[in-house]
Amino acid sequence: MRTPCDPQTSASSPGRRIAAVAAAVIGLLAGPAAIPAAAEDDGPLDYVAFGDSYTAGIGAPNFGFSPLYPPGQCAQAAPGYVDVLDQRADVQLAANAACAGWTAAMVPIQVETAYAVGLLNAGTDLVTITAGANDVNFINALLACLTDTEENCRTAVNAAESVATAVVPAVLAQAYGAIQAKAPNATIAALGYPHLFAPEFAGGALVENIEIFNAGTDTLNKVIRNAARSSGAVFVDVTDDFAGHGIGSEDPWINFNPADPVFGTNFHPTAEGYEKGYAAAVVEEVEIAELVS
Repeated sequence: MRTPCDPQTSASSPGRRIAAVAAAVIGLLAGPAAIPAAAEDDGPLDYVAFGDSYTAGIGAPNFGFSPLYPPGQCAQAAPGYVDVLDQRADVQLAANAACAGWTAAMVPIQVETAYAVGLLNAGTDLVTITAGANDVNFINALLACLTDTEENCRTAVNAAESVATAVVPAVLAQAYGAIQAKAPNATIAALGYPHLFAPEFAGGALVENIEIFNAGTDTLNKVIRNAARSSGAVFVDVTDDFAGHGIGSEDPWINFNPADPVFGTNFHPTAEGYEKGYAAAVVEEVEIAELVS
């Protein structure tokens, strides 16, 4: 794993992944134009998902790759929160275009991919997205806070926060704008990130570091919230939903293998976390039942 949302799933570099996907998108766009589906007044919500590994479902037990991209280029797992939402009678998943390790800056590629094959269009009713953590490379801060001094933990988190406040708002705005341009009738739900650690995890030795890291997560969530609201999207805060279920709690909803801190599913929700944390938060805060009616 190279970021909190990026298990090491492929030997290819991000640049090679982007090039491969971009080539696939160009090929799709060169073919017959997809006919957008007409928006329907009745029936389940037409749903598309974008973003990083939290939307790709990494941490859930069934690992695989998205069929939307060249083989091996887009890691996903199930059941993530996207799959849980799709199980509802009032939601019908058209595409999960999210990929582990992808940044907010790469979301427009995902948007073009889904649009090119006719899965994102004016008939899309609901879009969810998690993005931002990979843009700030929060794994550096995470590992510093787990293994280093309080001073170095704070330095690493401050560096991530600086990128979050200076760079991420613009790339999130571009990501949300790309979605809105292709799915003008969709409600966009921008999801935040949970606190990964419960206070019990520190056991006293790392308590300050854990508090510093959780505060850094709050900063990133604030950036996502402000960018979402500025773009007309709905911000979904999941920190309360995961409260009491962080790493170190009696009932953790976050994967963690202490023997291998960079193991690919570490720091991602479990299937239970995706269901009871993320999916439940989306249903409540987006008010899905009201969208259908």
